[in-house]
Amino acid sequence: MTELVQQGKVRFLRTVRSQRESIRRAHAIHPITALQSEYSLWTRDPESEILPTCRELGIGFVPYSPLGRGFLTGKIQKPEDLPEDDYRRSTPRFQGENFQRNLDIVKRVEEIGARKALHPGAARAGLGAHTRKHIVPIPGPSERKYLQENIRSG
Repeated sequence: MTELVQQGKVRFLRTVRSQRESIRRAHAIHPITALQSEYSLWTRDPESEILPTCRELGIGFVPYSPLGRGFLTGKIQKPEDLPEDDYRRSTPRFQGENFQRNLDIVKRVEEIGARKALHPGAARAGLGAHTRKHIVPIPGPSERKYLQENIRSG
């Protein structure tokens, strides 16, 4: 990859879902600009090792699925709300007792959003942006009004 940068074919390097030591090894060979990984109220794994490593090395963190693959928007209230062929139907987060536990999380976040007069999606998408300057979430709003709320939330 370093050769591609030197040849001008690639400007910046990023990595996806890497572990702390892999990030350090790669960054020692050539500076990594960004790391992309899932990060939401469901997936907090990056907080213990990945986020501190990115902050230390000056690597931007780009979380994907900050709205928990759509579940944290509150639009999915029962498994039947997912289309028959939707891959989420086979994901443990969307099955059995997990489904109800996750609905409880949605309700709590909706309460937080209501206090700040934000659409639930904007409240959730902005959580990471409020706490760390090197985090830029990929909220992916489906409507212009939600995009505007996401901008206000961050």
